[in-house]
Amino acid sequence: MTPLRVGRIADLNMYPLYHRLDATHTPGLVFQDGHPAELNRALLAGDLDVSAMSSIEYARNATSLRLLPAASISARGAVESIQVFSRVPFRAVRRVAITPASATSVALLRILLGPQPVFEPLECDPRDALGRVDGVLLIGDEALGGILHPFAPHATDLGQAWRAVTGLPMVFAVWAARADVAEQRWPELEALACVLEDGRSAFAENPGAVVAAARRRYPFPEDFIATYLMRLSYAFGPDERAGLARFLDLAAEAGLIPDAAAAA
Repeated sequence: MTPLRVGRIADLNMYPLYHRLDATHTPGLVFQDGHPAELNRALLAGDLDVSAMSSIEYARNATSLRLLPAASISARGAVESIQVFSRVPFRAVRRVAITPASATSVALLRILLGPQPVFEPLECDPRDALGRVDGVLLIGDEALGGILHPFAPHATDLGQAWRAVTGLPMVFAVWAARADVAEQRWPELEALACVLEDGRSAFAENPGAVVAAARRRYPFPEDFIATYLMRLSYAFGPDERAGLARFLDLAAEAGLIPDAAAAA
C-alpha cells in the first residue's frame, strides 16, 4: 500500500504537532509542507490524502471530506500570527490588501469588518501596500515578523477581536481527509490521529523541548516562540467545536459558505 500523503502547515503555529510527527519516523507517512491555501488545494485536488486545512475550506467542501477530530489550531484570545496592520484604527479600515495564504483568516476578517470594506489581493511588500490601502492582513510567520518589527501604527489581532465579539475560541484550522481515503484507509487515519494526540500531550508535558527545537528552525527569539505557542490550543474539544460552529454560522450569514455547510 502506498504511504499516506499528509499535509503540514509549514509555519511555527503547527510546529508542536509536527515536531512529534518528525520524531515518529513513521514509514507509512509522507509529508508535504505548505501554507494553508496550498494544502487546501492539494487535498481537494487529490494530491494529498489528509491534511491540516483552513476551517472555512473544510466547511465549503465537507461533502467530499471527512473530519479527523484529533486536533486543531485554535486560540482562546490573542493569537499573534493573524494580524491586520493598518494606518488607521481597525474600525476605520475601508480597504484591505489580503494575504493569499489563508482562507479562514480572510473569512474571519470579513465577519469582523462587515460587507462594506473592499478586499484586494496583497501583491507587493506589505509596507508598500500601506501606501494605497488602509490595512494589510498577514498570517503565520509574516504576521509574527510584523509584531517583532512593527511597520504600521496599528496592529489588530483577529483572534482577540473574535473572542471580544463571541467569547469563544477561534478554530483556524482542522484536520481532514478525503472521503474516499477515509472509507478505504480509516485505520491509518486513526493511527495518524493517535500521533497527533501524542504530539499535543508531549507539548503540554514538556513545552521547553519543543520551543528549543523550534528556535533552531525558525528566525524568532526563544522567549517569543514560547509566549506565542502558549497562546495556541491544539485541542478539538467541546469549546473548540462550539467556536467552530459559531464561526460557520456567521460565515453562512455573511454569504461566505452555503447555509448547509454551517451544519457540517
